[in-house]
Amino acid sequence: MKTKSSKSAPKAALHKTDVISSCDCLVGFLSGEKVNKSTIDYEVERIVNIQPVFKKYGLLNGEPQTKSQIVDGRKGYLSRFVYCPYCGEKLNWKQVLSNCL
Repeated sequence: MKTKSSKSAPKAALHKTDVISSCDCLVGFLSGEKVNKSTIDYEVERIVNIQPVFKKYGLLNGEPQTKSQIVDGRKGYLSRFVYCPYCGEKLNWKQVLSNCL
């Protein structure tokens, strides 16, 4: 009769850690697009750059927003997650925003 070795439990915990560290966490949605940790800077920069064109053609109400205004969760432009829906890691918003601003 075979029994499970006690070595299988640490591998499971190690595997979960590997998944969390390798996940490009989904941080939220901006203008209907998924935003990951690695793409937040690009997405916010794209919004900032297109706003003057929208303003020129009358497609933007009000004044163009700055990067910090766009990523501010209280303004409603970026819907922000607290936890990554893929790996469950709690998002460190100070770190995410430091890469963006």
